[in-house]
Amino acid sequence: MAAAEEKKAEEKKVEEKPKVEFKFPPNETQLGIIAGIIAALITIFTGLPAVIKAVGMIFAFVWCADSVRKTSKYGLGTGVPSIGVMGTGYGVVGALMGLAFARFGNIGQFYPGVLVGVVFMGLIGLVSGFFSNSEKYIALKIPRLERAMMELGMAGTLALLLEISIVTGSLNFDAVVTRVMETGVIAFMFILSGMAMFHPYNACLGPDERRERTLMVPVEISGLLCIILGFALLILGTSPWGPWDPALLIVFGVVIWVVFYTRFIKTCMKECYATVGTGLIKTIE
Repeated sequence: MAAAEEKKAEEKKVEEKPKVEFKFPPNETQLGIIAGIIAALITIFTGLPAVIKAVGMIFAFVWCADSVRKTSKYGLGTGVPSIGVMGTGYGVVGALMGLAFARFGNIGQFYPGVLVGVVFMGLIGLVSGFFSNSEKYIALKIPRLERAMMELGMAGTLALLLEISIVTGSLNFDAVVTRVMETGVIAFMFILSGMAMFHPYNACLGPDERRERTLMVPVEISGLLCIILGFALLILGTSPWGPWDPALLIVFGVVIWVVFYTRFIKTCMKECYATVGTGLIKTIE
């Protein structure tokens, strides 16, 4: 009798289809959709406060880091930073192209034309992934490389556009050249954007790499970038919301950095086998 009941229970268990559950962080596809929609919507509305734009930027960088992780976890090794820098290059080129198209069809502070640059760099990333994977050319043979490179191009462009929008308060091409390029703020954007893309996987590289822990790092680095962009915005005085806008962005960046840096270190300490004292971080016996 008990054996028959166990058999029926097993059969019922087999017949039951697994439910699709949403968890945090969401899976790669869900993350790409959520981050892409949020970042794109915030990008085209340039009149939003800098903190709101920073939230969109964080989503874009988390998407970037996840794309680098997908590309690099098959054994690229020292190629991880190269992928991140390439993603930043995608972002700069895509952002400039989007800014050029933003001249057409913009309505006040609404710039839908910049999304042309996002789509274009997605196509460039897709083509790059194809040639990199094709046996006729580079033949890296990395699974899903085409998709990862496409996502990296789109996410990188959105991240750079949001950074530019924070500093200039608009997506006007001439204003961007004057306030971002000529002032040298683009250098800070390029360096920290690359770090936000490749450093998360580099920091967690190894057989015990865990996606949830890895994705804490781009949020932490985004906090540092918010602080720098906040000071740039304060000095340039380009915010339509007044001095409270950059001040709030700086405070937001400090909170994000402290919270996620602390959480990342505690998670590493908890999950590692042992720690070695360096004097920089407290050693746990």
